[in-house]
Amino acid sequence: MLFISIYMDESLSKIKQLFDESRRILIIGHKKPDGDACGSILALQIYLSGLGKTIGTFVSDEPPVYFNFLPYFEEIKADPNVFSESWDLIVFVDSGDIVHTGVDLNAIAGIPTVNIDHHFSNAGYGYANLVVPCASSTCEIIYRLLRDLGADIDRRIANCLLTGILSDTGGFSNAATSLEAMAVASDLTKRGGKIYQIFNHSVKNKSLNGLKLWGQVFSRIRINRQYNIAYTYITADDFSRFGVSEEELDGIANFLNVITDVNFSLVLHLDKSETKVSLRTTRDDIDLSRLAGYFGGGGHKKAAGFTVPWIISEKEGNLSIN
Repeated sequence: MLFISIYMDESLSKIKQLFDESRRILIIGHKKPDGDACGSILALQIYLSGLGKTIGTFVSDEPPVYFNFLPYFEEIKADPNVFSESWDLIVFVDSGDIVHTGVDLNAIAGIPTVNIDHHFSNAGYGYANLVVPCASSTCEIIYRLLRDLGADIDRRIANCLLTGILSDTGGFSNAATSLEAMAVASDLTKRGGKIYQIFNHSVKNKSLNGLKLWGQVFSRIRINRQYNIAYTYITADDFSRFGVSEEELDGIANFLNVITDVNFSLVLHLDKSETKVSLRTTRDDIDLSRLAGYFGGGGHKKAAGFTVPWIISEKEGNLSIN
């Protein structure tokens, strides 16, 4: 794809130089890491470790256990003590905004940074930036980067990168799906990537109580006729009541896109001190990243989110801001 080639040409030499000059490299993903973040971190870790680099990783939240089939998954750390170590370079992956990584900026002051991402809202916060909004996923970008760097993309890296592409395209079913993404996935499959294995682990991962919670959330779906919006909510107590972890609801915002004849859908995650909002749409004339950006969030045109310090209470199915 021409656009991807242009972005790559502008950033490749600077990133290559930073990789070559750095011995100790820390790779950081966003809060609540998904398949694209985990796949990006691990693919880069395998590649850079193979060059003899010392690699550290950091995510502010523990990654979902259903990605534990990925090689070196256990090395994705949510340990802030990593910032007490000395690093020559920090690589941010799949993070539209550095704030969304949960990193204390004082802890990384003075360290060169690389920013690899595909979110439209990414303003280029790194010393070197490889931001390709037209890419399906950050893993697709890293595939191109590794190819241009002459890397040997083996079976381990292929499975990591394919996980990110499948995650962000919804298994080649959403608007992020492109001919380029499918071509990259085809090549990764030839290199040993197992689509069926990734699908089984990342989709077929719900417990009985997890499915009951999905049903509870579905039962709360309402339509705001004034704005033609479908919405539902999840409370902090839901997880303890059903005895499941938060990751069991991964994907529920995407699932709401099956509702027809609405402008967009949203899922409210009601916490004790804040509310997280996930937005989805199938319409081409709506840009959810602009709406999320208004509230300090970001994302893509058809999938975005934000967090606000609102305490929303629920009583008999009705929501109110306290």
